[in-house]
Amino acid sequence: MAHFGEALGRVGDFSRGLWRYWRLGEPAPKSTVVVEKLLAYTNGRANDVLFRLLESKRKELDPRFDWEATSIVSDTGALDPGIADVVRTLKEDGFALLPFRLKQEEIQSMYELAQTCQLDTRTYGPLPSDSAPGTQTELPIAATGVSHGIDPQRPGASLYSVPRRLLLENQIMQRLLCDSYLLSVATRYLGVFPVVTRPDMWWDTDFVPGNLRPRPFHVDSGCLRWLKVGINLTETTFETPHFLYVRGSHNPNKTTRQLNKRLASRMSLSDEEVAGVCADRIVRVTAPAGSIMLADTRGIHKGELALKGHRLVVYFGLEGSAFNNTDQPIPMGNIGDELERAMNARPFSYQFFRAEN
Repeated sequence: MAHFGEALGRVGDFSRGLWRYWRLGEPAPKSTVVVEKLLAYTNGRANDVLFRLLESKRKELDPRFDWEATSIVSDTGALDPGIADVVRTLKEDGFALLPFRLKQEEIQSMYELAQTCQLDTRTYGPLPSDSAPGTQTELPIAATGVSHGIDPQRPGASLYSVPRRLLLENQIMQRLLCDSYLLSVATRYLGVFPVVTRPDMWWDTDFVPGNLRPRPFHVDSGCLRWLKVGINLTETTFETPHFLYVRGSHNPNKTTRQLNKRLASRMSLSDEEVAGVCADRIVRVTAPAGSIMLADTRGIHKGELALKGHRLVVYFGLEGSAFNNTDQPIPMGNIGDELERAMNARPFSYQFFRAEN
């Protein structure tokens, strides 16, 4: 009976959230569980219907830049003729790789920040002996701490993350958050001007227990529609941490439907489960430093841990809806001119960033 009452409460939160978002544009973070279940049970179709309904007032197929928008990803920004091909690839495959998009000095700026600043660390512990590899959603944490910089050749922790507040002071990061090329790709793919969400930058190292590999496949379900932007600041190979994606799994289809249904009870899929259904669709994405990957992570994917070596990467979201977003506004100081203009011109799209007084 308690479970029924809890489920009824979630449906009530979901219904009230729908009304408030439609009328006032306010996110409904308590709706996340229902959105996750709908994704699993309907193979994403219900989420598409909700997206079209809730964002119909904002529909725009081509972006309007109400500020002097520039790009560090493309010399021609929103006018880049290759945008149409990137969007077509995203719609067909669910991911697209843009090689060599950042200049060396831009890579170096962010690399130096991540190498020398105070970093938050996390060290993974081994899985219990009775755990099947690739079926655990959460990595076991053996220790957390703080490190003053990192020597990536001799790591003492599994993950080193740059504090978000510090990351947002970096001018290259700020320019990426309002980059006209990336915003144009997202707008044409999603059909609405995107909501920009929190950036993160971290080092993945090979300081990990061996039985954590392989990692499980999963889908992201924190929004109705979105793109993730991943920026490689070091080269990725099959041996270093890298990204795997099941091509075409972002769209509802018969082949991956049975995999999505399993996600209703557990948010993970083993290599064996995925390979048994669509082995020919699994793509390992490796790329040089300065490359950018765009991915609809509603598709089945994972980040694989290192056999040896390390990776420095930045991720942030370009989301089609803020409906069930659970983020809180991030206070920012030292905002650059272009990002400030973008925030003023598009307050809905930058609602999760707040200028400090």
